Order: sequence, then C-alpha cells, then structure tokens
Amino acid sequence: MYTYPGVFEQDSSWPGDWVGRCMLGLSSLYFAFNGYPKDQESVKKQLDDIVLHLKDHLNSDGYFGDLLDGKVVNEQQVSGNSWYLRGLIEYYQISHEEWCRELIEEVIHHFILRIAPFYLHYPLIHREMGGVGGHIEGKVTDGWLTSSDVGCAFIMLDAMSEAYYALHDPELKAVLEQTIDVFLHLDFVGLQCQTHATLSCARGVMTFYRATKEEKYLNAAKSIFDCYLSQGMTLDYSNFNWFGRPDTWTEPCCIVDSFLLAAQLEEITGDKRYLTLMNRIYFNSFRLAQRSNGGAGCNYCLTEENREIRVHLYEAFFCCTMRLAEGLRFVKKYACREKNGEILITLPFDQEASICNGATVSVKGDIYFKKRIRIRLSNAKEATRVSLYVPSTIPFRVEGADYHYRAGVLQMEIAPQEEATILFDCKPHKEGDLYFVGDMLLVQRKEEPFDRDCFLLNNQDYYYVVDFSKLRGQKYASTFIQKI
Repeated sequence: MYTYPGVFEQDSSWPGDWVGRCMLGLSSLYFAFNGYPKDQESVKKQLDDIVLHLKDHLNSDGYFGDLLDGKVVNEQQVSGNSWYLRGLIEYYQISHEEWCRELIEEVIHHFILRIAPFYLHYPLIHREMGGVGGHIEGKVTDGWLTSSDVGCAFIMLDAMSEAYYALHDPELKAVLEQTIDVFLHLDFVGLQCQTHATLSCARGVMTFYRATKEEKYLNAAKSIFDCYLSQGMTLDYSNFNWFGRPDTWTEPCCIVDSFLLAAQLEEITGDKRYLTLMNRIYFNSFRLAQRSNGGAGCNYCLTEENREIRVHLYEAFFCCTMRLAEGLRFVKKYACREKNGEILITLPFDQEASICNGATVSVKGDIYFKKRIRIRLSNAKEATRVSLYVPSTIPFRVEGADYHYRAGVLQMEIAPQEEATILFDCKPHKEGDLYFVGDMLLVQRKEEPFDRDCFLLNNQDYYYVVDFSKLRGQKYASTFIQKI
C-alpha cells in the first residue's frame, strides 16, 4: 500500500490524498534516519519509485482527479491534492530537483489559483453524518460538490502556506490572504466542522505567520486552537471527529495536528501553558493512537457520558497510519530544542539530540515509570543551561547540578561531561472528578496490570493509561477497556 505501484491503486474518492500522505510519511522516515546513510538510501529509493511515476497518474494539468471545468469544485479533490502538494514540498526539501519544483508550480497555477474564487462561496450548510473515511454528498451547492468532512476544502491552506514559505509566489500570497479571511469567518462549532480539517487549516495559518511575521495570523491560530480546546477536545486530550459530535470517534490525524499546534505555539510564544498541553496530548492521546502493528487507529471519545477508553477502529491505514509517521517526526523535533544557547527538554523521556557546536545532550529515564531522569552533556565546551519540563504537581530532587524551578520548568547549569540526576515522587492529584499523576491520566481496568504502578484512590485501584501499542493483536486491543 505504501510502495510503488500499490500506492496508486488505492481509494480514488480523495484524489491525491493517499499518495500525498504516503510521501509525507516516507519523508519523515527519511529525516528520522539522519546519520544512518544505508537506511536513508532505502527510504529514498521507496520515495523515488513513487515520485518518478507521478506523471503517469496525474491529469494533463498536473494534479490528481478530473480536470477542473470552472463550474464545480469537488471538496475532497481539493483536500486530497493538498496532501499531494505537501508531499511534493517535503520531497523537494530532500531532492532539491528543479523538476520537482515545476510540479509544485503546476499545482499552484493550474489548480489552486483556479479554485480560489470558489472559496468566497463556500456552502455554510449542515452535512450528512460521515463515516471514518468521509464521503461526497452527491449534490452541488454554490459550485461545491461537498463532503461529509465539513471544511475539508480548507485543508489546502496547509499546503498553500507551505508552498508560499518555500517559493514566495506573490500570486499565491494574495490567494492565501483571501482564503484565510474566509476561513476565519466560519462558525466551526455551528457548522460542525471536522476537527482535523480545522486544525490542519490552523497549522496553515501558523505557517503563513512564519512567512510573513504578521501578528494577526499568530493571533488567529491561537484563537482557533482555543476554540478546539474548549469545544473539540475529549477528556483524554483526543478529539471529537466533528465539533459538537461527541458520540463519534477520535482521529489520530487531528491528534497529530493538536500536538503540532501546541508545540509550535510554545516555541513561538514561550507560553508554558502549551508545554503542559504538549505533554497531555502526547502521553494520554498520541500514544494511545498507535497500535501494536505500528499503525494508527480511532478510539471512542472519552466524555462525561462515555467514561471508557476503547478501540473504535483498530487501524485507519488509509490516512492515520501515514499521518502518525509525520507526527512522530515532530515529536522528536520538539521533544528537545535549543534556543539562544539554552536547551529545553519539553517531553521527559529517553532521547538524544545534537546541539550547538557539535555538543550532544542525552536524556535517560522518564518521570512516570522509571521516576528518574539523567541528563548528560557530551562534547560541550562550557557549562550549559538545560531546562526540563516538570509538572508542578510532581515533587522532585536534583543531584549533581545547581537549579531553579519556576512555572513547570526546572533550570539547571550542567558542566561539560557532567551529569545531573532528577528523582521524582509521583503522587496522584485530582482535577474535577479525574485523577492524574502529573500530566498522566489515571484509569481503572479489569485486565491484569501491565506495570507495577498502582494507586489506591477512593478504595479503587488506578493505573497509568495504557499505550494501545502494547496490546498485542487486534482482537485483544479491541476488547481492552480503560475506565475513568
């Protein structure tokens, strides 16, 4: 399914979607193998086999699906070609081939610029209830053949902004400004927009901010994200597939979007609220989206009415598995970063990262299971400030370094070749009627525990929420229930 020629033989109701997401996933794997040339070469070959056969499957104007007739636009064709364009852009970052740039420009000039006027008349109507894969409703409204995934046409903002960031096309900038303005005036909750589509668009707005530095776009992205946090997020930091539809299911694509937005907003604003969100999304939602086969699937939405975390669809191999690969790439990117000579470790788990001047920071251990983290600097020329995110509800002790703690961030000065050790006392606390240890949700379960950590609360045994990737086999995972 993810190699040539199978990648071109999949569902055609979202033209370009499968190919684009696959290219994104493989590009992410390529970047993950940095420093491992043989593995990179293998992934690059898989990518090349797909990209070099693209023209055999594109229409005469250089995009997927039927040629535009200037009268009707297929919403799912727009969304699918957005993912194709994003895949092309990622491949261009790897190959730097001029012919790849030309393919990108064909999509911009033959597709995006031609559909741009249709956004001014996007149908503000309620849609049929869709399935996991979404579907075309079969009727034309205001020039649009609409999808059950309300708002998915605006996913193109993600690809548009990435294309503008890479090429700085002035025509594309004007279209972006116009389309973003239309998108920001949508009533996401009232229209019951798809949350994945909405957050993909918000990421596009963020990228446009990075390209223009216009503050209004940063503020817009924050506002959309706040709307999602209050109206589209489940109790375990996953998502409702559509706003206002808690009786549906989660979607890992949206979970990836939410993690990326939290990480990008933290990086740009420095607001520590987003640090907490990153961790809660990752530990309670992102991890639970992955299955034991490596793919990603959908769970039932955890709400006040539904108190059970359980599998809805074991694997959404047609979209979410590929998107999870891209998400994992950015988990790695944002888990440890450097800014102004300071190292910030945002996700406290085993990792190693290269920093300035050839130095390396190594993190061993974690807060919740090992209850110990060792941080070591290698090849550093001088003492370096290292900051570690530690939830304010978890007591700790530091050995081997001077430190200062404020607002969830533990700051330490670590000398070259020296090591700091942080020991954690993981005690539960209550938020509303939910129990947490730090940012980890606690649950009850009937099955034998997978870990030794057990907390007796209100005469009941509670455990850390279990990562579904540890549940071997589809049948077992699909019957495993965790209850809050």
